[in-house]
Amino acid sequence: MKKLVLLAFALGLVGITSISMHQIGVSPVVQAKTEETLILEVACDGRTGALNRVNPNATTAARGDVGIVNGAIYPEGTIPPGFDDAFDLDTASGRIGTWVCLNSRLALGPPRGSAVTYYFALPDFETAGLVTQGFNSHRREGSIPVNYALVGGTGEFGGASGEVREEVIGTNKTGAFNLRYVIEIKKKTGK
Repeated sequence: MKKLVLLAFALGLVGITSISMHQIGVSPVVQAKTEETLILEVACDGRTGALNRVNPNATTAARGDVGIVNGAIYPEGTIPPGFDDAFDLDTASGRIGTWVCLNSRLALGPPRGSAVTYYFALPDFETAGLVTQGFNSHRREGSIPVNYALVGGTGEFGGASGEVREEVIGTNKTGAFNLRYVIEIKKKTGK
């Protein structure tokens, strides 16, 4: 009898909670709706790379080495795929923004590697910017597409959240990678 009373009480609480949550606009299972999908391509500019080593005398990567590199952002379809170092970001037209990568090396083992934060300024952070975080897999051979968290935005993208898919699509004349990003913006509460 005691178990039956407790069961009835528990079911009653579940029912009351469900009704209350529904009345205030909260659903027990909420699936975010994609508001916007952006597909961007980035040509990393190898000339802007800087590395701060944990051991300044080291000649190989060590866990905790920190680097930064910039790149140029283009609309989807601008950068042809290929690891031939052919794409020239100095002469390519259609640039729509600046990309910045901060990374900490050897955060995870292969095929992942660096813990990264990417900044997308479209065209600048005051107008429209996105910030992502995750673990990359940049290699000439053996790169795998990876997902990152879209952790925020500025300007037109203020309040943005969602998920970002990154794929290495080749290399450019600076010797650095070309990347494609599919950005699924789930929520935007900005301007």
